[in-house]
Amino acid sequence: MQGMMIFESPIICLGFANIMKAEFDVDIDYTDRAAVLRAAQALVPYEGVEGFLMFTGWDKDNPEYCSEEYLVENRICRWLDGKFVYFSRLLWEKNKF
Repeated sequence: MQGMMIFESPIICLGFANIMKAEFDVDIDYTDRAAVLRAAQALVPYEGVEGFLMFTGWDKDNPEYCSEEYLVENRICRWLDGKFVYFSRLLWEKNKF
């Protein structure tokens, strides 16, 4: 959990909130440290689309919505620094309580 100490900085939290809005269209109050940490914990990086589909089973649950184009256009996943990053809205919502 020590790595999460970086989120003590308001500037880091603001930057992270801006990235989440730009990449995943998620509004996060950067002054709410718990919300920032929840969002960070809901991000899961994969090496590529195939890894994402294999690990999550997304293509089995959502066969008509499993193309890279669909996942990226609908901000379910994004390419960030060479990783296919999934923002789990289920984890995000689950951890609100």
